[in-house]
Amino acid sequence: MRHLATGVLLVLASTVGWAQSEDYQALFERAVEAIDWDFANEWAYTETTLTEDDLWVARFDPRQEEQQRWTLISVDGREPSDEQREKLAHDKEEHADSNGSQRMSVVGDGTLRLLEENDDFWLFGFTPEEDDIECTNYVDATLKIIKDGHYLESIALRNSEVIRPGFGTRITTFKMLLSFAAAADGGPIVPRSVKVQLRGRALLFIGIDETEIVEYSDFEYAPKED
Repeated sequence: MRHLATGVLLVLASTVGWAQSEDYQALFERAVEAIDWDFANEWAYTETTLTEDDLWVARFDPRQEEQQRWTLISVDGREPSDEQREKLAHDKEEHADSNGSQRMSVVGDGTLRLLEENDDFWLFGFTPEEDDIECTNYVDATLKIIKDGHYLESIALRNSEVIRPGFGTRITTFKMLLSFAAAADGGPIVPRSVKVQLRGRALLFIGIDETEIVEYSDFEYAPKED
């Protein structure tokens, strides 16, 4: 089930816009526009992936040749095997081929509603886009926009009731948290973590208990030399 979280990442193709602060959609669009979706072109970083099975730590460096940009540092704190290195290379190649720049517009148009505002942030509730999140009536969704920089800090979704997406399937727990922050002091706003948790039952007898946390850290500005 590896890459449950990275498959979710991410979000939000939109056009830039700005209006008065009460124009929530324009505020949201500006916050999304502040995120550098193409940060991997100029930034090296560490990716830490935790599942119920293992902990993988890998390093990405855009200055290397395409087939050598990912280095598997450790698996469960140990030196990785050749098989594990090959698996990482295969997974990253497959992920790039299948997802590329694909983004999920998870926030339904015109559904933002202000829940809280203070000197530091706006907190909005919203209705998820039905094409991306099933059974939206049973999902509570919020997003936080930081006022200093007008950037999106987080998107959080969790179920408020049992979700029944199909015959014989019950999702008792659905949680997703996407977070964003500066890559470094003065650096661009980038994705910093994706957390996904699913629990339930399929076909009445197959248990579902999946958790994946992917964190991005140790950013280093690494532009290619001409």
